[in-house]
Amino acid sequence: MLDGIDLKCRTNIVALGISTDGVKIPLGLWEGSSESKTVASALLADLVDRGLDTEQGVLVLLDGAKARRAAVRKVLGDRTPVQRCIRHEERNVLDHLLEELRDTVERRLRGAWALTNHDQALERLRRLASELEQPYPGAAARRACRSTLTKRLWTSPSTGTSAASR
Repeated sequence: MLDGIDLKCRTNIVALGISTDGVKIPLGLWEGSSESKTVASALLADLVDRGLDTEQGVLVLLDGAKARRAAVRKVLGDRTPVQRCIRHEERNVLDHLLEELRDTVERRLRGAWALTNHDQALERLRRLASELEQPYPGAAARRACRSTLTKRLWTSPSTGTSAASR
């Protein structure tokens, strides 16, 4: 997982690994003047230099920041799967809605993400995005439908197990 954080008024990019058992492992912290592609690329390159084995399979979790996605492509390659953080996406969608709609939309998002069938989950997200597109274009978030479900499709090359099964 890559995310930007502020520590004592200084911008940092943090990399946190999550094992197949769900154990969180701090991997790196890189300071910069912003959450730029340059800073994220430096952190990722440092991880690779220190032995991050991408051959065993890496699934990158991002909040949707384009700079970090570009850094992943640059350092880890175009084929590295990226999962959009569903909590960030949920917050982004809900922030565009009237207060009285938020609980219903939140339940529908979480219901779709809880489905074990990828196609059904994708269809529910697309339907919700379509319903929100006209009255709340900022909330429709069509771009994120598929990227919030990446984990379901990803299989570790080293273990052959699906990330969705963990």
